[in-house]
Amino acid sequence: LPPVIVNKLQNGEKNISFAVKSASIMFVDIVSFTPWCGSHPADYVMSTLNSMFAEFDRILKTYDRMTKIKCIGDCYMCAGGIFDEINQPAEHAKQAISFGIDIIAALKLLNIQLNEQLRIRVGVNTGGPIVAGVLGIEKPTFDILGPAICLAAMMEHHGVPNHVHIPQHCYDLVFGTLFRIKERGDVEVKGKMYHTYIVSGYDQAEQ
Repeated sequence: LPPVIVNKLQNGEKNISFAVKSASIMFVDIVSFTPWCGSHPADYVMSTLNSMFAEFDRILKTYDRMTKIKCIGDCYMCAGGIFDEINQPAEHAKQAISFGIDIIAALKLLNIQLNEQLRIRVGVNTGGPIVAGVLGIEKPTFDILGPAICLAAMMEHHGVPNHVHIPQHCYDLVFGTLFRIKERGDVEVKGKMYHTYIVSGYDQAEQ
């Protein structure tokens, strides 16, 4: 649980929930995880995932606007702007995309250490409003809800391995900043077309 939520629970607060004007939601998924998982022993699969997610967690802590939401199998979910006092979509969008670039680079190094060839898809969407809060009593978990989350998941699902996939409105927030971005074109998501872009790294000229 995020430290802010832990403090509320320890102070006896119940029914913890709040609205967020906008957030930058990210989903990360391992490419072809099912066949990879089936071809390795269980202890190796779990130790590899633990090493990968521990590195993601370490990098996430360097971003003050980012919050880890949960892991489901090989899927890692986090979001930016959830606890911002002043909502600044462009700022948490930049942090989410930067985090995506950083973990792609980190995985490449981890692959060398483990003698693996794992790749990830990263999808980011910025939007809202978002409902955030604690679900459950005996084993409480922090979660976020809202339509913008579904689009972030679809950006990951339709993404390009080892790149960050973003929709037009997210691109508009970060255009001209520190990223190397290419136009991908229209992608159909649940019957609706979205113009999307691929972020391949940092623009060296801007650093």
